[in-house]
Amino acid sequence: MSIFLALSVFLTTSAGVYLLLDRSMFRVILGVGFVGHATNLIVLASGRWRPRSPIVDETLQAAEMADPLPHAFILTAIVISMAVTIYLMTLMVMNVRTSGLSSIEPAPETDAGRQPDHIRSELEGRTTSADAEGTAA
Repeated sequence: MSIFLALSVFLTTSAGVYLLLDRSMFRVILGVGFVGHATNLIVLASGRWRPRSPIVDETLQAAEMADPLPHAFILTAIVISMAVTIYLMTLMVMNVRTSGLSSIEPAPETDAGRQPDHIRSELEGRTTSADAEGTAA
């Protein structure tokens, strides 16, 4: 069982890192999800794998009982990763609506030759008519 779990953590992490290195926003979001799931598998593996659930009764010994804390952490991490995924998808949709691009563009190396008003409007998220004409051409 541990070989299967280690292999699945490796493959999930590898796929997540591969997707994170892409410029497509959707693939980056999928990569974040894969890395989150791989982390959940690692936390699950850290818990004890025992045949009995952690219900306390007179016949249950501590050595036979599964550790419930990693499972609670995983449930919390699943909810958080779902919220982060929804937030990232919302950012992607807003970026597609405003700029028309679904890929991540690299930042310019320098601001040399650019007008200060243009830089200020870009940082504030506003576009001017000259920006719209420049991207349409």
